[in-house]
Amino acid sequence: MPVIAKVMSGAESVKKVSDRGVVERMPRWDHRSRDTAPESTVQPSNRMEMKQIWSRAARRAGGLLAALALGASAAHAAQELKAVSLDDCLKLALQKNLDIRIAYFNPRQSLSQYRQTFSGYDPVFATSARQNFRTSAGVGNPGDFIPPGGESWSESYSLGLQGLAPTETGLRYSLQSGMVRNNNVFFATPTRPEINSGFFYSPFASLDLTQPLLRDFWIDSTRMMVQVNKLGIGRSEQGARRQVITVVAQVALAYHDLIAARENVRVQRKAVETAERRLTEQKKRVEVGALAPLDEKQSEAEVYRAKADLLQSEARLGDASTNLRNLINDDLGGWDNVLLNPTLQLTAEPVAFDKKDSWHKALTLSPDIVDARIQLDSQKVRLKFTKNQLFPQLDLLGGYGVVGAEPEFGSSLNDLSDRKLPNHYAGLRLSFPLSNRNARESHKQNKLEQERLLLSYKRIEQNLMRDIDISIRSARTSFERVNAARKQREFAAQALDAEEKKLANGKSTAFQVLQIQRDLTSAEASEINALSDYNKELYRLSQAEGDILNKLGIVLDIR
Repeated sequence: MPVIAKVMSGAESVKKVSDRGVVERMPRWDHRSRDTAPESTVQPSNRMEMKQIWSRAARRAGGLLAALALGASAAHAAQELKAVSLDDCLKLALQKNLDIRIAYFNPRQSLSQYRQTFSGYDPVFATSARQNFRTSAGVGNPGDFIPPGGESWSESYSLGLQGLAPTETGLRYSLQSGMVRNNNVFFATPTRPEINSGFFYSPFASLDLTQPLLRDFWIDSTRMMVQVNKLGIGRSEQGARRQVITVVAQVALAYHDLIAARENVRVQRKAVETAERRLTEQKKRVEVGALAPLDEKQSEAEVYRAKADLLQSEARLGDASTNLRNLINDDLGGWDNVLLNPTLQLTAEPVAFDKKDSWHKALTLSPDIVDARIQLDSQKVRLKFTKNQLFPQLDLLGGYGVVGAEPEFGSSLNDLSDRKLPNHYAGLRLSFPLSNRNARESHKQNKLEQERLLLSYKRIEQNLMRDIDISIRSARTSFERVNAARKQREFAAQALDAEEKKLANGKSTAFQVLQIQRDLTSAEASEINALSDYNKELYRLSQAEGDILNKLGIVLDIR
């Protein structure tokens, strides 16, 4: 019959149904006393009875821990083990990582904004149609000529294009054409009859040009925004590149964390197997009287301690797998029962570090420094514009047109083609605000912004150089830690072998062997962590250099 344990709270005790069906009562530990159990719970008659009680309690707690371990192992067994290489993870991340997919929208939006800026050069089409009717009365003094009263009727049609020419001088144009048709009727007077002039046609066509000579000559708001938004595309591309570099580095680090977690689980399982084997041996020696029962209890405690450590390692393995799955997949629920198994093994290949070369790469390739340079270029364009706005508005004006005037429509059009009635003009127009305060303050603000961006650029340079320096030092330290941890593990293994031989000859104790076994397990875990840290530091160094994509063979096509 299975063992069922029930843990109660408050003043209740822990009850257990044994294989014999007898309900036994286990003493509850009082947190107010670390040395003795409460008198109301149990009162052992002698030390031997107390030891037996605590021995049973340890076995029951161990049974509960074993059940938990079994449950965790069953959960891991239910998961699908999927072997993945680092290249596999990187390919999946580039395709499905949500942060990368979100970042890829920014360059497309910036490209759309850049194209939108050219709308400033789009011609504006306008057309109109109008009809007028007016009646007037004759007025005058006696004896003078009295203009007769009458009616006038006219209709006009026009269409035109106007806008900013796509030139480097800010030239503006206005092209107009149309037709006016009118008719005048003069009322009859005592001395003359009604007069009807009939229809009269007046077509026209004209071209007007405005050329700035100072303000808006070498740059205007449209040309400024075209240049700024073109640089903005580069900024958004660097932002997307920065996000890709960040995710790629995160994937590489998470992949090595997963390797380290897997290796730590292997070490802890090995520790459990060793502890269980040693416990079996200890029990046999206790049965023949070659070992004290207390040594057996120490071995039992070591088994459950190793199982507890194994549970923690398996939990960390699951966390590491989940973290990596989150980086390389956009449907975490679809991979809920998948446990990733890296195909890569931890190694420590020596690397020759060159700080000056790393600095050069960082100050050339880092997305942060490239973005800062683009910001400076963009600010120079804005500063150029605000400086231009300090000048007055001086425009050169010019225009040419032709007009027709005939009682017949066809004849009036011939007047246009023959340029029978031409007109033209030229002149200058000057205007400026009396204080020009807005332009002066805008220029001052942009000069201050340029100084701020220059200092920010210098700060980014220093931060990159600092990060490179720290990364190189950390990588060197991690490589030395690998060698030291390997030696530690080798000597710990030798020490354990020697201590086990001494125990076999009766010159040592089980406690000493257990302590050295723990040291060996700790040394193996330290070596694994040192190997993982060294490889992770190399990826961090490549990330700081901005060269991690090249080293991993990744070519970006953001657009």
